[in-house]
Amino acid sequence: MTRILYYIPFLLLLASCSNLKKLPAGDKLYTGATLKFTDDPKGKKLLRTELEGLIRPVPNRKILGMRIPLSLYNLAKPPKGKGLNYLLREKWGEPPVLLSKLRAGYTAAVLRNHLQNNGFFNATTLFETIETEKTARAVYTVHAGEAYHINKVVLPEDSSMVASIIRTYRNESVLKPGERFSLDKIKEERDRIDLALKEEGFFYFNPEYLLVEVDSSLKGKVDLYVTVKPETPGLARQPYHIKEVTIYPNYSLEKDSLIQEDKVRPYKEFSLVDDDSLFRPIVFDRSVFLKQDSIYRRSSHNITLRRLVSLGSFKFIRAAFERVPGQPLLNATLFLTPYPKRTIQLELNGNSKSNNFIGSEVSLRMINRNLMRGAEKLDISLGGGFENQVGGGATQLSTRSLTLNGEVGLSFPRFISPFRIINPRTPFVPNTRMAVGYEILKRTGLYTLKAVRGNYGYNWKQNNFWEHIFLPLNFNYVLPSNITPEFEAILSQDLALRQSFEKQFIIGSTYTLRFSNQAETKRWNTSFADFNIDLSGNALGLLTKERNASGQKQLLGNPFSQYVRFTADLRNYWKLSEGATWANRFLLGYGFSYGNSEVMPFVKQYFIGGSNSIRAFRARTLGPGSYHSTSSQLLASEAGDVKLEMSTELRAKLFSVVNGAIFADAGNIWFRKENAQKPGSGLEDWTKEIAVGAGAGLRFDASILVVRFDLAFPLRKPWYPEGNRWVLDEISFGDKQWRKENMVLNIAIGYPF
Repeated sequence: MTRILYYIPFLLLLASCSNLKKLPAGDKLYTGATLKFTDDPKGKKLLRTELEGLIRPVPNRKILGMRIPLSLYNLAKPPKGKGLNYLLREKWGEPPVLLSKLRAGYTAAVLRNHLQNNGFFNATTLFETIETEKTARAVYTVHAGEAYHINKVVLPEDSSMVASIIRTYRNESVLKPGERFSLDKIKEERDRIDLALKEEGFFYFNPEYLLVEVDSSLKGKVDLYVTVKPETPGLARQPYHIKEVTIYPNYSLEKDSLIQEDKVRPYKEFSLVDDDSLFRPIVFDRSVFLKQDSIYRRSSHNITLRRLVSLGSFKFIRAAFERVPGQPLLNATLFLTPYPKRTIQLELNGNSKSNNFIGSEVSLRMINRNLMRGAEKLDISLGGGFENQVGGGATQLSTRSLTLNGEVGLSFPRFISPFRIINPRTPFVPNTRMAVGYEILKRTGLYTLKAVRGNYGYNWKQNNFWEHIFLPLNFNYVLPSNITPEFEAILSQDLALRQSFEKQFIIGSTYTLRFSNQAETKRWNTSFADFNIDLSGNALGLLTKERNASGQKQLLGNPFSQYVRFTADLRNYWKLSEGATWANRFLLGYGFSYGNSEVMPFVKQYFIGGSNSIRAFRARTLGPGSYHSTSSQLLASEAGDVKLEMSTELRAKLFSVVNGAIFADAGNIWFRKENAQKPGSGLEDWTKEIAVGAGAGLRFDASILVVRFDLAFPLRKPWYPEGNRWVLDEISFGDKQWRKENMVLNIAIGYPF
């Protein structure tokens, strides 16, 4: 199999040479189009991008200058089943784009229409076809002419309610004097006015009832006149109020014909039809913002639907509105189909880590989506797994680990607090969650760690972009046991590791502020930011008087950790083209231990390396600082108080579900203060101790699952003598020993960031 891989580039090159030999008789391979401007219109660069995106057909894609998808297609024979020929032709390959598919005259007309729709009313487009013996291409010549700009926007001046509301919202108009005429902006303005009217109760109005007339008699300028069409029906010209709101929380198609027989129970400003008493009425009091006797508002309609979806209890939600005959009133009905109340999930996972550990995990998850008839979610999970070190790095020391864990979580779709918190009028349901869990980690031949953890807190979204997670109570009790003489010898050589492994309470609060606009797919630039502050033992330290013999404050006879930990994770994504993205990440973490704690607890320290970090170094084997331990390749236990990490990655679609990437990562970890047992681990020379790695990867993106293979190697090793840390001169891909020592294959699920 390995030998075959060496021949693939040669086969692709051979196939690319034969691409022109397999064309249908009398036809030619279409290789694309060139767009030329005879003038220099304002915004020419953006205009060129828009026009090039409209040109059809799209020629066969090139990868590294070769039409590889077309080559794959030509390598295969017509498939008779789901074998290799099927993959090459139907999945990975791409049939030739032929000259016979070119409709240059039609495309030229499309380009001209686009120009005219964007203010270039006098634009002209010409085309020609340039042919060779086997190929052909098109050339489109564009004369844009002078662009027309908006001179003024005139709104309807009559005394009708519709005209009055249009004038009330005039400051929100997207049509601005001085801007270039755009048909898309006119459509956007009609939608904006329609939404404003629906917010004022005009349920039956729609954008088609609005007319925007254009007067282009002025040279280079246009006057726009917004009017309501005379044929607009009376139903659309008056506002509507909600008369009744009826909710069916246990609706199904099977029961559709029987719902009229169910008992209707009035509750505050709506009526509930739920003979099975599946949900308590208060669930909908917090989620339904369509109120009886109130004016219909589109925002209330949308917030209601999104809140009901966010509850997580309903798989189908439908809102129906019926006009009361002869009156400007609406009856609103909500049909809700619930998920099954209880579900059980069983998962079996396998993993492979860059430090030669492979393993498997089995987990059982039980969910109750409506525990106390208030859309509460009970989540019980049990899991266990193992890891075993394989390959040349395995030794008798710590080659196997076993884990067993369980957690019980309960979430409520509201704030539960001793203080009254107003239910925010947003589409997002606030959540209160409490959880408790237990975990056992056994490293064969080293130690056993037992941990009890729990938390209580809140999660809510401020809007589409900002999310808050506040855990006023977050605790973790770690109990190491069964420490072997072999691990005791390691601890004796690493005082910081010993202190971080001591029995201790971690009890405090955490707050996370998160921003993301990645859901806005039309943006060419999106961002993600995560800011977290983790406090432990601060309030407890003020209240506790009990101390042990060492002077440490105690809780229930056990010392507790005291620290402040701040982490910022910033990411940015530039969409370079339809299939290419430039992704960047910057991560900074800082932990400060004080009082009871001389070092940060092991579970709160930072580590670096691995498939989602600096991929040229195995997980937990890099640093701190310029320190380097050969035993860390086996134990993978290096950690620090401070972390700096930077990554840049160029991602591109190759073919079908296969994406490629080239990347570079940099960073390191440090102790705030030098650890005498780990020379070079302090922050004093941190700027000189940045590790750098680079590599390339393949990602198989099937939408619901991304399987990632990243192959990386170091460019800078911070433990080398100062002045010799860049190792570019050592790179030797043909050297087996170099590959063994430096090439790191990371296999993971999902993107690294």
